Amino acid sequence: MISAVPALLSMLAISAAENFAVVDVDAADAMMGLGAQVTRQLVEGAEAQKLDALTPDQLRAKLTPEKYTALKKCRDNPACVAQALTGTAITRVITGSLSRDEKHYLLKLWHHDVKSSTIVCDVDRSVLIAARRFQKDVEQAVPPLLRGEREARGTLIIDANVPTAQISVNGEFIGTPPVTMTVKPGKYEVKIEKNKYLPVSRLFTVEANQTTTEKIKLLLIPGQTADEELAPKLVAKKADEAAGVSLSIPTWVLGGVTIAAGLSASIFGILAGRAEASLRGGLDEMTGVYQGTRAQALEQNRNALIANVSFIALGVAAVATAVFLILDLVSHAEPAPATGTTP
Repeated sequence: MISAVPALLSMLAISAAENFAVVDVDAADAMMGLGAQVTRQLVEGAEAQKLDALTPDQLRAKLTPEKYTALKKCRDNPACVAQALTGTAITRVITGSLSRDEKHYLLKLWHHDVKSSTIVCDVDRSVLIAARRFQKDVEQAVPPLLRGEREARGTLIIDANVPTAQISVNGEFIGTPPVTMTVKPGKYEVKIEKNKYLPVSRLFTVEANQTTTEKIKLLLIPGQTADEELAPKLVAKKADEAAGVSLSIPTWVLGGVTIAAGLSASIFGILAGRAEASLRGGLDEMTGVYQGTRAQALEQNRNALIANVSFIALGVAAVATAVFLILDLVSHAEPAPATGTTP
């Protein structure tokens, strides 16, 4: 019974080797060397975890060249992976792809469950080329990927002193501050821009299961005024202008004359009208004689004369008042003469 244990362990080891495999990372021709480096890290990571996984060379020996090439191109397609591995005992396999844009290495790795045609977990990393930490990021990502653990995420919170500023992360517009993002661990290039402000670019590192909070201060370009400050000032200036208009003495005097002439014309006009109505009411149509006295007739004429003169004075004073009022408004609107030199 004891002698059968080594044989059983040997069978289990062979079975484990047959069950797990690593496929060459699919990379562009210009990145073949870096792709081979990632593949080697996957193989070494599997050996460190004692998975006894089939290496790409061992897997290539089990498949035809056409099937292996198809398997390499399957990437994140579980059905494609299952079809390429038909007839083998492999149940778990790692595939990957590597590319780049102007600033980043773009690494994607997938852990496939062949039997269920599903993806157990994946790695999706965008690593800044200038950061020179590609290898370190791969070393951190490989062990949990091989164990089938979903990649941990971190939180990035970005705030700024200008609430209408525009925030971009790795060249992609995100929104206005504050913004909260759940991202993969790694370095992120954050850029904040706003008209009339100096743009700010920063590089932040986000760790797994940690929150990175950054408050960025934007500075105005010299000579510029913030829009948020300009609107209240304009409102205050308009209020000051409306409340600060002062009238000259001639305007006040002519305004008073206009009011007095208007009152005088109205009063004496009413009195003259009533006297005339009274005199006309006392006319005897048979004899053509008025019953009123001479004194009443003279008073009516005097009131009518005063009313007419007052109406003339009213017209002249009103025109003069309007002219001086316009002059006051124009003189108030004119800017004060400069007292110094503006560079």
